[in-house]
Amino acid sequence: MPKEIVAGSDAKGDCCVTVTAAKALAVAVATDDPNLFERGIREVVDETLAALAPQGRVKATVSVADKGSLNYVIAARVEAAVRLAFPEIPAIAPKVRRRPSEKDAPRRSRLYAPGNNPRILVGIELHGADCVLVDLEDSVPPAEKPAARVLVKHLLCAIDFPNEVWVRINPLSLGGADDVREVILARPHGVALPKAESKDDVVALSKELAKAEQAVGAPLGSTWIMPIVETAKGVLHAAEIADADPRVAVVAFGAEDFTRDVGARRTLESLLFARSMIVAAAKAAGVQASDTVYADVDDEVGLAAEAKLARDLGFDGKGAIHPGQVPALHAAFTPSEKEMDEARKIVAAAEEAEVQGIGAIAIGGKMVDRPVLERARRALRLADRLSGRLTSPSAGKESR
Repeated sequence: MPKEIVAGSDAKGDCCVTVTAAKALAVAVATDDPNLFERGIREVVDETLAALAPQGRVKATVSVADKGSLNYVIAARVEAAVRLAFPEIPAIAPKVRRRPSEKDAPRRSRLYAPGNNPRILVGIELHGADCVLVDLEDSVPPAEKPAARVLVKHLLCAIDFPNEVWVRINPLSLGGADDVREVILARPHGVALPKAESKDDVVALSKELAKAEQAVGAPLGSTWIMPIVETAKGVLHAAEIADADPRVAVVAFGAEDFTRDVGARRTLESLLFARSMIVAAAKAAGVQASDTVYADVDDEVGLAAEAKLARDLGFDGKGAIHPGQVPALHAAFTPSEKEMDEARKIVAAAEEAEVQGIGAIAIGGKMVDRPVLERARRALRLADRLSGRLTSPSAGKESR
């Protein structure tokens, strides 16, 4: 093994684990209050080491410098450091119980969180987002990615997410396959694929997911895919991306990379074509469309206006980079009482017309065609799903 391996940091809420070559296993713990915390930290370290190498293959000194980290963070940092030092040691495979989500689950908001920062990850499940998306790509520096994927695995195993939890992996050619093999052990509801540019990108990810599901005994096809379209090529291939594989549940738009790719400024006009292409592609494939994030977390008025525009264009939800943005997104993408009343009338009129054998429907002097009827039914389905959130998918750790 290398002379010394380090995982984690000395930031608040984290811990720094150092593995140093030695003739036998030894554990050293440093914490601000040894009397209060050292015993508990040692128990987590010992349990993790036993799960990693039950036959004593770890011949090293494992030093833990704790800065108030939770148990799952300690376990993740120890596992990452030991596996980097001893690459032959396999990953810990906890037993996780997480019911798969429905393909059309409400996704009014997808809240991003960096997968390498324990302090930001604390309580990420409590902000009410329909979809928490833990990021292993843009927000994680390259040197931290191996440890981050282990941290994300332990996070997903430790936390009961009331709604969906997804992981944004790296492109498959840049570590994404390793991300899949690690995080699938924690059974996320879905995996987001950044910079999707073709059907082949999606199919390749689906194959990786199938192999990973089979390896861990997960139901085949139980992990959804969210391709994120972020380039000119991706926009022009949006239709084939959306229809590439049955795992695709939602297609998302990434405006920041798209504007860089085409050399545009971020304006409503410059993004209109890409947004419209993605919505049309998603709806033609029978899946959801999710709009890009709004970067100015202090501009509530701008966020509300852009969310309304996105909904008017046909998007089903939008990305968020701060928990404070979630309520505005839910307000924009949740049908109002007036809209619900209109939807009920339309559906009731259609059902009555079907009973009477009448083909045409008119409400208030206006003809109601099939697209309007389908939109009304979608609104009612969304309302039903939101009202049933108390029984939405949850996760729990059975054993380690």
